[in-house]
Amino acid sequence: MPRILSLFGIFFLMIGCGMALAKTPITIKSDRMEVLQNQKIVVFSGNVVAKKANLTIYADRLLVYYDAKDGKREVKKLVAIGHVKIHKDDWIARAGKAVYFKPQEKIVLEDDPQVWQGDNTVKGARIILYLNEDRYVVESKPNKKAEAVIFTD
Repeated sequence: MPRILSLFGIFFLMIGCGMALAKTPITIKSDRMEVLQNQKIVVFSGNVVAKKANLTIYADRLLVYYDAKDGKREVKKLVAIGHVKIHKDDWIARAGKAVYFKPQEKIVLEDDPQVWQGDNTVKGARIILYLNEDRYVVESKPNKKAEAVIFTD
């Protein structure tokens, strides 16, 4: 039975991933939640679904790294691992791993990443999504080029 995070006091009010909307709560559901206070990490595992506004992240595991300042927890980074799928507005991303860096408002997709917007798709070794800039960068490996399939009609 999935557990909902509301018990943890919605310490995620300032969480990002295009989730930087102040005062918009995030809901994280998973089969298990573990708080590692000494390491300042919260680990969600098993059928993870994190949702805030128009962004939803699905993964096998989600690690939330935070700092404790003035008695409050401030999220620094999220790491989604295993069967990662992200929905936002009109695009969908899939990867084996996604890392969200709150200060830069960016998501780095690794492990066979691919992004779709309608019928158009891009894939490469690594895809970096800059959420505040509505842009992304697709990086390649030396032996495998970045690829885009774009429909013009």
